[in-house]
Amino acid sequence: MLSIITVDSYAQNILRGRVTDAETNEPLPGVNIFIQKTTQGTTTNFEGEYSLEVKPGSNVVITYIGYQEQVVNITTQTELNIQLSMDTEALDEVVVIGYGTQKKKEITGAVGSLKSEAILKVPTSDLGESLQGQIAGVDVQASSGRPGAESNIQIRGIVSATSAGAPLYVVDGIPFQGNPNIAPEQIESIEVLKDGAAASIYGTRAAGGVILITTKRGKEDSFNVDFSAYAGIQNITSGTPLMNTTEQMYVEETRLAAIGQKPIHFVFNPNALYNNSDFVGDVQNDNAGMQSYNLGISGGSRNVKFNVSTNYFNQDGVMANSGFERFSTRLNGEFKKNKFRAFASVAITDEKTNQEPWGLYEYAVIQKPYEQPLGDLELVGGNSVFVESQNALQFGWLARQLQNSDVRDVMSTNMALSMEYEIVKGLSYQVNLGRNTWDYERNFFRPEFLVYNENGLVPAGSNVDAMLNQENTLNTGTTLENILKYNRQFGKHTIGLTAVYSWEEYHSKQTGVGVVGLLSNDTPVLSAGQTATKPYGYENTQTLTGKMFRAQYNYDNRYLVSFSVRNDGSSNFSPENRYGTFFGGSAGWNISEEQFFKNASGLSFIENLKVRASYGEVGNQNIDPYMWMPVIEAGVDYPFGPEGSEELGIGAIQRQYSNEGIKWETTIAKNIGLDLSMFNDRLQFTADFYKNDKEDMLLNQRLAPSSGTWVTRAVNHYNNIVVNAGDMYNKGMEFSLTYKQAYENGFNWSVTGTYAQNRNKVTDLNGLEGFALSGGVPVLTRGERTDPTTFLIKGYEAGAFFLLENEGVIKTQEQLEEYRELNGSAMLGDIMYKDQNDDGVIDDNDRVYAGSGQAKFNMGMGINASYKGFDFYMQLYYSHGSKIYNGSALYAYGGSRHKDQVYMWTPQNPNSDVPSARNNQEHENTRARSDYFLEDGSYLRIRNITLGYTVPKKLFKDKINQLRFYVTAQNPFTFTKYKGYDPEIGGDGLYMRGVDAGNYPVTRRLLAGMKLNF
Repeated sequence: MLSIITVDSYAQNILRGRVTDAETNEPLPGVNIFIQKTTQGTTTNFEGEYSLEVKPGSNVVITYIGYQEQVVNITTQTELNIQLSMDTEALDEVVVIGYGTQKKKEITGAVGSLKSEAILKVPTSDLGESLQGQIAGVDVQASSGRPGAESNIQIRGIVSATSAGAPLYVVDGIPFQGNPNIAPEQIESIEVLKDGAAASIYGTRAAGGVILITTKRGKEDSFNVDFSAYAGIQNITSGTPLMNTTEQMYVEETRLAAIGQKPIHFVFNPNALYNNSDFVGDVQNDNAGMQSYNLGISGGSRNVKFNVSTNYFNQDGVMANSGFERFSTRLNGEFKKNKFRAFASVAITDEKTNQEPWGLYEYAVIQKPYEQPLGDLELVGGNSVFVESQNALQFGWLARQLQNSDVRDVMSTNMALSMEYEIVKGLSYQVNLGRNTWDYERNFFRPEFLVYNENGLVPAGSNVDAMLNQENTLNTGTTLENILKYNRQFGKHTIGLTAVYSWEEYHSKQTGVGVVGLLSNDTPVLSAGQTATKPYGYENTQTLTGKMFRAQYNYDNRYLVSFSVRNDGSSNFSPENRYGTFFGGSAGWNISEEQFFKNASGLSFIENLKVRASYGEVGNQNIDPYMWMPVIEAGVDYPFGPEGSEELGIGAIQRQYSNEGIKWETTIAKNIGLDLSMFNDRLQFTADFYKNDKEDMLLNQRLAPSSGTWVTRAVNHYNNIVVNAGDMYNKGMEFSLTYKQAYENGFNWSVTGTYAQNRNKVTDLNGLEGFALSGGVPVLTRGERTDPTTFLIKGYEAGAFFLLENEGVIKTQEQLEEYRELNGSAMLGDIMYKDQNDDGVIDDNDRVYAGSGQAKFNMGMGINASYKGFDFYMQLYYSHGSKIYNGSALYAYGGSRHKDQVYMWTPQNPNSDVPSARNNQEHENTRARSDYFLEDGSYLRIRNITLGYTVPKKLFKDKINQLRFYVTAQNPFTFTKYKGYDPEIGGDGLYMRGVDAGNYPVTRRLLAGMKLNF
């Protein structure tokens, strides 16, 4: 309600008055009062009083946080006293919930929401990075710092035992198979369905939660042009400390002396002492650039609206030969006439990724600093090099990798069409059509590169023949949804009914060809190859059908109920197990709408208090196609006939066992929550408590070698069978708090905080014991010789660390003699490990639980402030309780390169806790099963600091709506005890979460940008 009291008089230029609360009649300080379409204005003082020079005929706008905006036409008034009513916009805010919308105060499930303004606070190409720390329960960790890499997103914990499980993405009503990788600048809003009841309407693939993305639309009676741009540099802020030349020579001499040998590096490199090469620095590109440009044009009339957005993003990698480039254009339009509504959207995205050479970081770490720097190598004939090195093989591995070119292009399209017609009042029919394509092409060129030393060619360190491989993948997705909706209000009763029939088909086709021995390095085309490699091809189709019914009931905005049932069918299962039915239900009580609550004078500061509870079932069918039926593979050939005149018989066999009995994996989710809004909506608080039980988990169960599925050079590829063999749960709590405040001098500020805690535990593995389900290999280039570090074991988190417990370094002869009863080859300076089962042997049976890469809890905080034209934003993120296996340190120790080894145990340094360097990388000191390299992964990161300035519109005579300039520091400071590159290690979210296998580093970014709107 707005009450305006005026006193007419002769025309005056000065308007005075007082602004008060309509309910309490208390004065309101800091209310903004300005003349419409100008920058002329003022604010009220602590008594709610103001004065403003106004010309007759002008419109005065009165705005205040938490209250309804008012516009008053001034004629001859000299006094204008205003009573402002509370604005319930935050409670009436419309939120997308899937197959429809609801007001925020009507929602009974756990739904998180983020608008465009918050998404764009973090300049990035990755949607996941924009979400980190902004929605409680949405855990976002960088899978890699590589340009273009997608973040690992988990909603309320790990989804399944076969993979961490990504959420289902739905863009403008059309489901995606994977991450749509939409430019953040093109997104209007994001809604996250976190609990089972909210997500169950998408039953088939909603086990990992659902992310609903609404792209930007045009607005009625407007025409806007938006242009934004930013550019900056990226820094590497840390790394693995390595020895310089003097330190390296000391360690090598000490290491060899322990076995009665002497170093011979001067034999191969007489100038060794003159070199102090930094090979890691040579393969890094510090201060790499990045830039982004976005142009948007939108507008519309009463019946037609449109939006066109084009984005270009380019990011150079901080590792050699890496980078990412994306060009994206999205066009959508909306048409309304009478009872008919249509919406169409078309998007085309072209991405180009340059992938850094495989194992590049490890190959750089292993090089000795006394070797000749890479920049000093002289190419002979353009493709040959002579190396003065004790280990030309290792040197050649690095040098040849840097010559490789690995370019990956993706052209993707996203088309959506939605048409709706209202048959009778409240009853409408809607059809959604969608078509997505993902066309991937990889060109991997390894030029001829010959490495020589004093003995001639080093074949193992060279690319003796140039090689070219081309891979193509075409994925298509087609969606058809028929939706019948009925929404009517009868007095205090509001009913919403939704029925859906959906059909989805996903087709994937992969091909690969290659050639060896090109005419020259200047002819990287297939036709220039001398010998062809065996081509390959795969093709599969997945079909999903679903039938869903949802009923929603609202009585007087007090009592809210929602119920849904969905029946899904998936071609990933046999006809007997193809269909699954999933139920969901939720209820809410708006206590603040009760009359007894409204009559309680002591509770008038509370605008909204709602409690809610939900129960939901969602399914998971995230396995490879055809796992339920035998698959025949070609390429199993055999020569027949006498020696010298054999004939090759072309064969095809079944290589992997199938399981016709596999069925849906099910998640049963329970949630209770509370929503609270107080102090004229200045303070908002949300709390949720949940438990998600996973039943009949789809699991890759390892088979014994006697099964005949252990194929050479295909370890772990065929020797497993998919079964429903396990249970697991996630349980936790989430809190979100927002407070905002405005002052009469024009200073405004707000703070938002989130807290999320999740506990994960595997409760059953169908009787499987021991360390059969493993992963988390922390080194790339050692191959199968490296021990796994993480396992799936009943009673612990999925992907937990199980390692040998080290008991320090053997420092005395007495300790050595005692430990040799466990390990007869032990030496002084070696690590001692605890014999957990007292069987007199140190082996894998002595592994013990050592923590997990999953954090015990995460916290996020965002701080906003503005004063006149200036604005400030800072975001912090804290992760606590995770463990990180420092694979980079393990590898450096194994190669006798880590700087700590300068202070290792020696007879001259008998009190050192650093194990002695050894000649073998697989020595017990540096085997991956040791907990010596496990570190605390907790960290506090200042993710973003932004300072901006918006130029006053009066300078442009109100022809420009906004011109803003800003500077941003992303990841400027990280506080952690972790000694590796970066503690944010998402990996695959399951086995590799918390395993630093020489991960591509997450960088600090310094950016400057601008935004123009007119």
